[in-house]
Amino acid sequence: MSNTIPTLIPAPKRMRYDGMQPLDKSRTVTVEADTHMSIVTQTAKRLLITWLTEHWRGKVLASHQAANRNESPEIGLAYRIRLEETKAESERYSLVAEQDEMRIAGGPAGILHGVQTLIQLLQPETSCDLLCVPLVEIDDEPDAPVRGFFAECFWGSDLMELGDWKDMIDEMVSFKLNTLGLGIYGCWGSRYPTDVNSRSEFLFAPVLDHPELLSERQIHYFDPVAKQTAIKTYRPALYDNDGLGQLIVYAVERGIRVVPQFNGPGHSLLLPRLYPHISAVNERGEATGNGYSLTHPDTFPMLKRIFKRIIDRYMRPYGQTWIHIGMDEITGWSAADLAVYTPRQLLEIYLVEIGRYLIDNGMEKVILWHDMAESLTGFDEAFETLLERNGLAGKIVIQWWNYTMPVFPVKTVRGAEGWMAPSTGYMSGMFYQDYVENVEYRVNEGVEHSFQGVMAYTLYSPTFRRNTAYLAEKSWNTPKRDAAEFDRLYAGWIVSDEPAQWAKGMGDMRKLFEYSSTFTLLTAIGVFFGSSDIARSYPAGIVRSVSAVDATHKAYRVTRALARNALLSFKEGKAVPGREYELQVIRFECRRVAGLIDALLGLADAVRDMERLGNGPVARRSELAVIGEKLERELNALDTLLVEMQEVLPAYMVYVGWREYMFLRDAMRKQAEQLALLSRDKAILSGEADMPAPCVYLA
Repeated sequence: MSNTIPTLIPAPKRMRYDGMQPLDKSRTVTVEADTHMSIVTQTAKRLLITWLTEHWRGKVLASHQAANRNESPEIGLAYRIRLEETKAESERYSLVAEQDEMRIAGGPAGILHGVQTLIQLLQPETSCDLLCVPLVEIDDEPDAPVRGFFAECFWGSDLMELGDWKDMIDEMVSFKLNTLGLGIYGCWGSRYPTDVNSRSEFLFAPVLDHPELLSERQIHYFDPVAKQTAIKTYRPALYDNDGLGQLIVYAVERGIRVVPQFNGPGHSLLLPRLYPHISAVNERGEATGNGYSLTHPDTFPMLKRIFKRIIDRYMRPYGQTWIHIGMDEITGWSAADLAVYTPRQLLEIYLVEIGRYLIDNGMEKVILWHDMAESLTGFDEAFETLLERNGLAGKIVIQWWNYTMPVFPVKTVRGAEGWMAPSTGYMSGMFYQDYVENVEYRVNEGVEHSFQGVMAYTLYSPTFRRNTAYLAEKSWNTPKRDAAEFDRLYAGWIVSDEPAQWAKGMGDMRKLFEYSSTFTLLTAIGVFFGSSDIARSYPAGIVRSVSAVDATHKAYRVTRALARNALLSFKEGKAVPGREYELQVIRFECRRVAGLIDALLGLADAVRDMERLGNGPVARRSELAVIGEKLERELNALDTLLVEMQEVLPAYMVYVGWREYMFLRDAMRKQAEQLALLSRDKAILSGEADMPAPCVYLA
């Protein structure tokens, strides 16, 4: 049995470790707590008992009252785990383990954190026949009071089942995160054909004046297993059967505060489409379907009715008092409003009108994204006076978001609390993202300004667990941990051998997956970003660039080499029990990037070679068959990769990924078919007919 100190994430502030004590199945473990414990402590007790019974075959008993003796005729020699709840409101906890008993003490949140620390200590060496109990003394508490992430409502999250949302909460609990921002309304411009895909408009709660106006959603994708396109029709799980209420109950029982976000005036296309009379209008007075007319007499009353339903149905019953109102990336100001007010005045009107209403209805914090308010007001003295004059000072939270720049200017705003918003990833259906350094930079900036919260932006997926782990580590221990140090920590957390090699590989992954030039290359492969050039249908633009510009082709080759090089570091390594998925994800994501680049370059090379044959000697046109066969092999390899996505990604992201790359696949198929036809065309082969343009340019 190893005496190596187990790796814990987040690492405790103070820990003395004296090794592990093995307990065989002849011992009974009792988990004891007072009868008047809180719901969170009850949950902590239940989670611990569940973990013990699932991982060890010995007897585990729950007790409502600590026994006076370690031994009784009923249970024999017992090992006691006592949960001692105090009245403390902080998240501090202590864990002291001796030969025959362990005590975890603290307030409800502290008890929950202590139980999670214990589970992490037990996990590496416990087997069904042997329970390895640590001999340890820990005193621990977090640095940042607010720690968690904002789960966006978007493609993927709208496909999550209630069980998926609960799994997300469980992961937050395991990493001692305490706040979940949850997007329940937000809209984006569509990049997918809307005749077979729903609009990129998302609503996760039935709070409209006329909820019957909403129809079921659908997503169109290519199924690589069935080898055909398909349409999935569904409703967001949180929308029906009080799914959102069920999730909030589940979160609150586990010490997680839920902060719903109903976005506006930006990122709002659904409301103005369903209710065009409140829509922003253009210079001709026509509804744009993007944003609101804030001077229309029905706009604010309708928004207030919606917010009142959110408060009455999903907040007051569960003791939740923080709400997010978005206010980012506002592009749809109404021409009718601009005839009367400046954009700054309109933003301040919205903030005061909605913010004041929410506070009057019992909300204690009103959160908004920083970008539009900063760009329009500079958070100047007049803005600070506005907060004070309207009773918003001390109630507003400015959430500063940035997922790219290493250095990001942040400002302390008088009368407003500050939270930092790095990211833990939002493209899991498309490719992996390494946001460890982004988390590091943003948390450090927050510490410099005495900000109270770290709430990362995410489209949740367990494939981003490494980013989530660093969010937990860095927000718990803000002065410590840089990216390289965390690589070593995380490698020790997931592998029982070869940690140095895995830490090196993670450093290589950062070169590949952090926000950099490679990010631009990877986004161009998928349709969501790759179809932004409306003058040329996807993937004509990126194929022309790769086939015509050697520097672009080389950039993709270098990116592919980085992926393959990183993968070499992960060839060996045995997972810590229970963390096998982390190894699977890391290896897969390197293979996925290499495979996607293979597919894109395969298509671009086929196009380039076909064009060269058309401009070259007729005798060489016999090579068309070889070019087509090579592209067919690349197409089959892409299908194999898409099948593997189903094995690794959560189901709700599989559909997103399959749709994302079906357009590239379809272009490859059509190009391969054209090459096959041309290779059998006698007129083409003899030079009697001119070589046509590659069909990928004609789509």
